[in-house]
Amino acid sequence: MTGERQVETSSGLVHIRTLHSLQDMSQLVSLQRQIWGFGQPGSDLPCPARTLFALSESGGHLAAAFLDDLAVGFVAAWMGQFSNSHKPYLHSQMLGVVKEHRHLNIGYHLKLHQRAFALDSGLERIRWTFDPLRTANANLNIRKLGAVSCTYHCDYYGGVQSHFTQQLPTDRLWAEWHVTSGRVKNRLCATPPSLDQKPDLTQVNQIGPETGSEPIGKLMEYDLDRPDRRLLVEVPDDFDAICQTCPSVALDWREKTREIFRHYFDRGYIIGEFYLLSGPPRRTFYLLSKDPVQQILEASGACSS
Repeated sequence: MTGERQVETSSGLVHIRTLHSLQDMSQLVSLQRQIWGFGQPGSDLPCPARTLFALSESGGHLAAAFLDDLAVGFVAAWMGQFSNSHKPYLHSQMLGVVKEHRHLNIGYHLKLHQRAFALDSGLERIRWTFDPLRTANANLNIRKLGAVSCTYHCDYYGGVQSHFTQQLPTDRLWAEWHVTSGRVKNRLCATPPSLDQKPDLTQVNQIGPETGSEPIGKLMEYDLDRPDRRLLVEVPDDFDAICQTCPSVALDWREKTREIFRHYFDRGYIIGEFYLLSGPPRRTFYLLSKDPVQQILEASGACSS
């Protein structure tokens, strides 16, 4: 059984443990309201405690992070199966941390707890979806955890309503976390690579400068005919700010990046990295690579667990 993780943070000791009881699950209902606004007027309902309890009882993974006995984040996953090979994997459906504690790296440690569960269960892959324009998610999933992605779904969840979706189409990337790969082992014990180490990469798109009449940078132009083996796709560092102040610009970003990702995925590219440039202003980029996925996953490192 996956054991408890203890993480020392600037706000105190955080305990991450597996949840089993129906009473435990009631805390996760409250967290869904706090994190995504589910159950609030105009939003979808949260996943009920009884459903989460049934997932746990039937072999799923439900874990929460506690700070001074207060639940501040959680992760929920269940067993999935690839339709073509019928091989099992762990499908991670929800990961969230309340806003006040997102600076404590709790999401990262919840994913490590989930990885330990997968390894204990003999699983080699964990999969989940995330919004490609939410750079905090991309930073965690691709840069810190070492997941890769080559699948894009348009409006995957349809008209789900929460303060997180901002009424935009719910486009999603599929994260593929090969938890036993050399890439992941290396990423969990080493500093992620920086863009400064790859200065000659070609950028697919350009962001317009901020102006007095248009305070949020637009995606001005993009190229769908680049032949380079590796390409950069820039995305806005703070998409939430764009959603709140310029919804039309946010929708424009959604539609144009949808076209970019789908086009290059169809040509055999894969998201193999996510980069941060500290700035100011801070800039964020996906790396699209035509390297074979197995080559990307075989990157070795010092870690062995």
